[in-house]
Amino acid sequence: MSDTIRASGIDAVGDIPWGSHFCQFYREEQDLVETLVPFFTTGLAANESCLWVTSKALDADKAKSLLSRAVPDLNGYLRSGQLEVVSISDWYQAGNGFEQDEVLASWLEREARSHEQGFAGLRLTGDTSWVERSGWDDFMAYESRVNGAFNRRKLVALCTYCLDNCSPSDVLDVCRHHQFALARRDGDWELLESSSLKVAKDRLLRMNGELEERVAARTAALNQALHARDEFLAMLGHELRNPLAPIRSAAELIQTAAPAGSAIADSAAVLTRQAGHLTRLVNDLLDAARVTQGQIQIERAPVSLAGIIDTAVEQSRALIDQRGHSLSVGVPGRAVHVHADATRLAQVFGNLLNNAAKYTPDGGEVSIGAQVRDGMATIRVTDNGTGIPAPMLDSIFDLFTQLPRSLARSDGGLGVGLTLARRIVDMHEGTISAESAGSDQGSTFTVRIPVCEAPGQARSAAPEPRHTGLPGRRILVVDDNGDAREMMASLISLHGHEVSTAEDGASAVEQARLLAPDLVIMDIGLPDMDGYEAARRIRSLGLSTAPRLVALTGYGQPSDLALAQAAGFDAHLLKPAAFEDVMATVVRLTAQ
Repeated sequence: MSDTIRASGIDAVGDIPWGSHFCQFYREEQDLVETLVPFFTTGLAANESCLWVTSKALDADKAKSLLSRAVPDLNGYLRSGQLEVVSISDWYQAGNGFEQDEVLASWLEREARSHEQGFAGLRLTGDTSWVERSGWDDFMAYESRVNGAFNRRKLVALCTYCLDNCSPSDVLDVCRHHQFALARRDGDWELLESSSLKVAKDRLLRMNGELEERVAARTAALNQALHARDEFLAMLGHELRNPLAPIRSAAELIQTAAPAGSAIADSAAVLTRQAGHLTRLVNDLLDAARVTQGQIQIERAPVSLAGIIDTAVEQSRALIDQRGHSLSVGVPGRAVHVHADATRLAQVFGNLLNNAAKYTPDGGEVSIGAQVRDGMATIRVTDNGTGIPAPMLDSIFDLFTQLPRSLARSDGGLGVGLTLARRIVDMHEGTISAESAGSDQGSTFTVRIPVCEAPGQARSAAPEPRHTGLPGRRILVVDDNGDAREMMASLISLHGHEVSTAEDGASAVEQARLLAPDLVIMDIGLPDMDGYEAARRIRSLGLSTAPRLVALTGYGQPSDLALAQAAGFDAHLLKPAAFEDVMATVVRLTAQ
């Protein structure tokens, strides 16, 4: 419960805020007992200072006796000063006059004293019988002043009015000058709300309705914007991957043909590295949308932790070597397994190694090591780079958050990698944290993940062996991007395969019918019919030996993979795919 909301102790009233000023109409002693005893019992339990100014119908001695039944240590509360029970004749000034300022000041003085004594606030009640027929108009003006004074205080006030002494017009006056009134009807307590409270509640209901309508409209607009954003990112990823594919293929072709160590070969290596960097940025861009919508998917199986770390090191080696860092790798035995998605977990460690390389000055030290204890694998990636400011140790995992970088080191990425890493580690029932002693003190990222029993035949995340001794195959390359098509065809030809090409879906189906290729590498975004339809038509040709189909495309959402599988593709590669991955897929599919 909020500190500003207090339990009244009275069932008909429920919870009320500080500053509440309400009243009760009573006829006999039992009416007061049913409300005031739980009212003060609840206040004492909530560490409130309590002041009970009793009435003629229920004097101070009887009030203490009733309270003692509900509060076992009543005398302790009385001695400590948390509870005062005062007779009406001792509290109010006797006579016909009514000193508003004096009475009001007495209440406020008690409220101030409650804070000095360390209590949460003041809970009070006072009876009005002594002034109900003396100076009524002045007394109602006083009650109006009480509303304003009490509203700003940590104080709850319950005024009691003897109903036998109130005319109908008096009842209306009392209700008008209190937030609400309690009255008994047919044995039950009911609330009589003032007109101002009713107006306020009606206004609040209208405002809530209007707010709900605005929230619904804003939510619909936001969902529509998010959907449009996701469609845009998917298309953007496809459009960016398309030109990257021929650039990477051309660089690999130049490297293959150029003399080792020549300026041409070195230039091709630069192109390959930068194309890889652009590819990672595109993937981060798409992963940002997946992270925000919780669409990251994993497929877990028992895999070798050492194999996963090997894959991560292989992915990051080029950047680490480019920066001239020394790399220390410590892996557990191959028998240590984790129940994980090998690709995604390797992506986590690869991101951590890449960050270490980026945020460490050239010639620095980067390490990755793993230990296993008590069923948990602890993997640490450490560097001696720029470090992490203490306020950012938690926020560094937030989406699009990056450490400050100099103009000379502006390749920090999009600030998605660590957010994605935390999400993937969470999905593996693990934890990830960052530590740093401060600026230029380096940093350590620690991943903890449960280990599991090794399967009968231990699976490894290490890449499958590359076989190059298979006979040449008939391969059809289909892509409407001429550069991408020709570069891929040239590279495959260099490996002894017979390659044909097609630039659209209809031509691909016709070429497949005439040439009966062993394998078709096909883009999805084709001008006349998409690759899914082309694949279905090739499958329906009824060739004596059905070709294996590989989708090589810029569309990489989970739904795209499902569509490719449904259309009959045997494999799905994302542009710009490394040529060695393309050839590994060719070998795997044509060797079967």
